[in-house]
Amino acid sequence: MKCVTVTLYTLISIQYCYCRQEQLDSLCFSYAVFPAHLKELRTSYRKIKTYFQNKDDNFQITLLRGRLHHGFKGREGCQFLKEMLNFYLRDVIPAAKTQHRNINSNISKIGNTLSELKENVHNCHKFFNCDQCNCRPSPYIENIYKAYEKLQDKGVYKAMGELNIFIDWLQEYIKMKMN
Repeated sequence: MKCVTVTLYTLISIQYCYCRQEQLDSLCFSYAVFPAHLKELRTSYRKIKTYFQNKDDNFQITLLRGRLHHGFKGREGCQFLKEMLNFYLRDVIPAAKTQHRNINSNISKIGNTLSELKENVHNCHKFFNCDQCNCRPSPYIENIYKAYEKLQDKGVYKAMGELNIFIDWLQEYIKMKMN
């Protein structure tokens, strides 16, 4: 009798976990979360964009060229999204700190929002089709890093000045995934 009870309990637990995981997978992509993140990014970006765009005096180099947008399309889209989030969180946001408290506050908001987006992408890996890992950096991110490094200290101005392009890419990618 004890063995039957244990077996029955185990089966119920497995079924509960399976159903719970399916429920989490379907709920992980909240249609309200990503638009709220995008709205927060745009709001904070508007408050700092002039500062960074005025500091960017190199008009010959762009980091986020239109053709790089194709990195979000196809099978490697999720990988490119993760790489872009890492680029901004690891390299750009920490280097973007200024002497201006108001600007730093909005940079922190952008960093926090990008961190939340990164966490949501991680939690929703099935939705974004992130199960496959190509551990080599994509050629798209390699081109971005080359241009960023070429600009040296001024790369942060370019990256922050072009953040709106990344936000547009994010919006289009999420919209594509929702469809």
